[in-house]
Amino acid sequence: MALKFGTSGLRGFVTEMTDKECYISTTAFLMYLLETNNIQRESLVAIAGDRRPSTNKIMSAVATAITDFGCQVSNCGKIPTPAVSFFGFQKHIPSIMITGSHIPFDMNGIKFNMPFGEVLKTDEPRIIELKEKLSVENNFTKKFDLNDELLSVDELPKINEEAAQLYLERYTNFLPKNCLGDKKIVFYGHSSVGRELLPQIFEKLGAEVIKVNYTENFTPIDTEAIREEDLELAANWVKEYSPDVIFSTDGDTDRPMLFDEKGHFIRGDVLCIFSALYLKANSVSVPISSSTALEELGKFKDIRRTKIGSPYVIAGMNEALKNGLSRVVSYEANGGFLTADEIEIDGRNFQPLPTRDAVFPLIGALLLADMRGLTLSELAISMPRRIVYSSSIKGVPTENSKAFIVKLSKMTDFSEVTEMFQFPAQIKKVDFTDGARMYLENGEIVHLRPSGNAPELRCYSEAISEECAKWLTDQTLRLAKEKI
Repeated sequence: MALKFGTSGLRGFVTEMTDKECYISTTAFLMYLLETNNIQRESLVAIAGDRRPSTNKIMSAVATAITDFGCQVSNCGKIPTPAVSFFGFQKHIPSIMITGSHIPFDMNGIKFNMPFGEVLKTDEPRIIELKEKLSVENNFTKKFDLNDELLSVDELPKINEEAAQLYLERYTNFLPKNCLGDKKIVFYGHSSVGRELLPQIFEKLGAEVIKVNYTENFTPIDTEAIREEDLELAANWVKEYSPDVIFSTDGDTDRPMLFDEKGHFIRGDVLCIFSALYLKANSVSVPISSSTALEELGKFKDIRRTKIGSPYVIAGMNEALKNGLSRVVSYEANGGFLTADEIEIDGRNFQPLPTRDAVFPLIGALLLADMRGLTLSELAISMPRRIVYSSSIKGVPTENSKAFIVKLSKMTDFSEVTEMFQFPAQIKKVDFTDGARMYLENGEIVHLRPSGNAPELRCYSEAISEECAKWLTDQTLRLAKEKI
């Protein structure tokens, strides 16, 4: 089965990611870059990968495709997705990250970046067309065995340390020296690809970093569906270390997972509001699933709601720039934070990074709390009470989830849908921009949609308390499971 574009990048089961599939996908991307005048033969292409068991093999297939195309490989090693992306943007070269992000270890993916930003939805059709053309022509038969594995694999070049260094300097050059000097950070490393680099950044900014729970076994951290075991770990670390914050990320370190000094999880879309406030953002683009606390704050000149996925919020940022706005940012419900233009504060410039990043949400939250003389828990409580809780039913084929949403779209009697999910109030309207977003008369919101990256049905519920939001999500998924 051919790999498919998810919300951001190609994704698939490892069993589907043969050398040939990865090689052809990479070649199609390079062909697209060539025909759009974004590379030349012999151009440099940066690659990196996460810590999944399957990543090394895929990196080798991708590197072989790059050299066979006549380009050169810059091997950035095992570093965060935003780090290799930032390196590519700074050097004006394409980059490729091998990662499945937060999805299970038996899956993986390939994320392509243009020299100036992510591959967007407008780019994908032509890349797919070129890939299909290559598959039909099948000119690579002598390179692969009967199992579609490479007969000869190029050895990866020596690791280029510059990418990691540039990423670190993005923060140390912008932020005041020792700005985290009084902070104690418990860093939950698990198998995150940023577990070496991120503590270095925080320590350079003056923080005391306590590293815990590093493992070689891949841990699929989903920052929108926090596991009970992670909540328990956070509670234990609060007792053991008395930290200011407990911090972690997903596998490729572009989505943050943060617990305050009391061990309470702070959702990514709330964290990113703190970052937007600290940067004095004028324009904020967010997916339709993120908390409406953003609007209730009344602090931002321009707010744009989009479909879910980084390509859509990036398109929102690009529109804001075209409209002459500055200090343009975006974020996703998973906590990934993006900046579109250079932002100046106190004579220091923050370099743009128009792809998801997990580092600034932590720093922005801590610095905003300091400015207001608050702890993180107090800062979170100061926000409008619009709490989002999300979870998912795993193992649901995407086509089944899509069919269920289509079924809901045909149910024009809202009272019938209200009864199906046993909502506490009637549905007053439904938005089908991305899945089914149901607005209840009591102000609560329930949003169902297929995941763009994994075989699962996601639910996001918004209410005035976490208890209400969690109840809505659990109830909706339980009843949806019976209907799919």
